[in-house]
Amino acid sequence: MDLYKTFRNIVFFQDLSDEEINVLIKMSTSKFLRKKEKLVAPGQSFNHLFILSNGLLRCFFDDENGIETNLFLPSEKEAAIMESPESYLNEEEKKYTIEAVIDSQIFLFNKSEFEETAFQYKGIYTMYLRSLKQIIGTLKVRTEQFCSSSPHLRYEEFLENRPFTTQNANRKYIANFLGITPNSLSRMTARIHKKRNERKK
Repeated sequence: MDLYKTFRNIVFFQDLSDEEINVLIKMSTSKFLRKKEKLVAPGQSFNHLFILSNGLLRCFFDDENGIETNLFLPSEKEAAIMESPESYLNEEEKKYTIEAVIDSQIFLFNKSEFEETAFQYKGIYTMYLRSLKQIIGTLKVRTEQFCSSSPHLRYEEFLENRPFTTQNANRKYIANFLGITPNSLSRMTARIHKKRNERKK
């Protein structure tokens, strides 16, 4: 694998200098996840940041009744530097699972080493800050959608903005991510296809 070429093709790394790319390559660990293979499991210590080179992940937790809730569905098309959600607030309880939805290639970075390096290289610092803002923005959009948008509108926006995820994720995961049942998702899909077919006539 030509790591320099691979890193250059990651959207979030495209503004970095050659020196900064090589710094990240030296501190990274490549990991390939098979479909349904877990990167992190509840109760497991995870002191890394990671970025998707290709593939699709889901980040979820089980509620008190054992029902899964998908918080993130990051794909290679909208990937940022990520970590386990508890890490953002230094929470001790580890309840999240990060799992590959399809075969996925990621690069891991020791969190402490990465953040120390970010203070030494302006490009890496800027990229890391931008990734954190993107994650906050994603959560903001999800919060606003659940507060003010109908399930149908949430699904239409999902189809428009996440075609890669739509094509590759299990429909059960998408329904859960949108806060609807799989049956409701099937009915919405049928209505949308019917409207599109009527427009073509």
